[in-house]
Amino acid sequence: MVLSGDALTTRASAIGFFVLFPGFILYHTLVAMGVIPAVLGGLFGVVSVLMFIVYCALLPSQLYLLLTASRGYALVTLCFFVYVLLWSAVNYGLIGGSVMQAALIQTVETLVLWLVLFVLGYRIPLDSPRLARAFWIAFVLIAGYLAFHVATTGQWMFFARRMLEVEAEAGDSVSTYQGYARSALVLLLFLIAVSERAVVRAVLIVLGAFVMFVLGARSELYAFLALSGLLLLLWAGMSVKYMLTLLAVVGVLMALVVSQFEALAGSRQLQIFDLSGTSSWLARQNLGQRAVAQILESPLLGRFGGHIASAQVTGGYAHSMLSAWVNYGLLGFALYLGLTLFAFVGAAYRLILLGDRGGRWVFAFSVNFVCLLLMVLAKPVFWPLPALGWGAFANALVASRRERDADDMGYAGTLGRHDDEPGQHDAARDLQGRNDNESGTPDLRPSAL
Repeated sequence: MVLSGDALTTRASAIGFFVLFPGFILYHTLVAMGVIPAVLGGLFGVVSVLMFIVYCALLPSQLYLLLTASRGYALVTLCFFVYVLLWSAVNYGLIGGSVMQAALIQTVETLVLWLVLFVLGYRIPLDSPRLARAFWIAFVLIAGYLAFHVATTGQWMFFARRMLEVEAEAGDSVSTYQGYARSALVLLLFLIAVSERAVVRAVLIVLGAFVMFVLGARSELYAFLALSGLLLLLWAGMSVKYMLTLLAVVGVLMALVVSQFEALAGSRQLQIFDLSGTSSWLARQNLGQRAVAQILESPLLGRFGGHIASAQVTGGYAHSMLSAWVNYGLLGFALYLGLTLFAFVGAAYRLILLGDRGGRWVFAFSVNFVCLLLMVLAKPVFWPLPALGWGAFANALVASRRERDADDMGYAGTLGRHDDEPGQHDAARDLQGRNDNESGTPDLRPSAL
């Protein structure tokens, strides 16, 4: 069987989506337990590079539809990628030195992840029962294991690296809690989007809050809670069932917090209510102030690699969208923020004003809301997840265009048959003994053939 480029891209995206997100958690947990060796290193980077190679070969077959059916959105996204690459290369060529080299390498690595997650988001088969089933199995395994961890250890945070009983260097092969939380967040957003029943979504939100809490990343936890509350409020306005679901979810979460308050009081997740005393928050404040100073020195051009020059490490960036302004100038910042903002507003328009509850639009809305919130508050430009939101929005646009074209073709075909073969149509109607609209709805669907 020979698969088309479109089918190959879809299949590669489904496999990659599972491996990069729920598969990431399963892989690192098994490595931390000593069940398997770290044959893929950190997995996310290795698999992303492999997918980058695959997508480079398959992307030409996708470009025409992607560029024409996404109303220019995909074109702007690809132009942003090119702009960032050229901007980085020009700065390195003009200035040179180890700082510019490190900044260029960091940008190229980010671009690889951006392109992979963008195409991945564009080609995820959200309507695939097999993919949904695989995600459900992974979610049950992950939630069950974390519940077992809490019950047996009494610890409300799972830190995989602590499971290793070897020298410290080996811990680099196991992800930190940020990697776990990123993958769990996407896993939950996908399942909420493809699920249709209110009860199922309520269970996902409650168990998802537990999973995100135990994994320990504050940003992802509170972004997930904010999204869950927003979605339930939107759905509650459309259905009494969801209004009751909202009240039930709030009640369950409050009961869990009250019943376990003593055990949770000292956790880092609840430190958000008193951030002034946490070292990580103070460090982020300093990095943010340094970024603002660099932007004020050069508002138009920023200072490419300024975070490395100031902190002497590639991780010395502002933990917000300001890092995009520092590295890629005002235009780069506007494109970076604008892509996510436009995708969020566009998905919100379809979801709220047009009442489209399709899984693609729910997923695009969810990913872009979370990314927009965290870009403003906590995540740097080198965080790759916004590209998944850009791709998810393009996916929804292209799918809507295809459905509209299919409806138009079906309607045109129906008119053609009426005009070209009136005798046959009348004979068939007489034979059936009824007219076309007796069922109560005219048939505007395309032919099954």
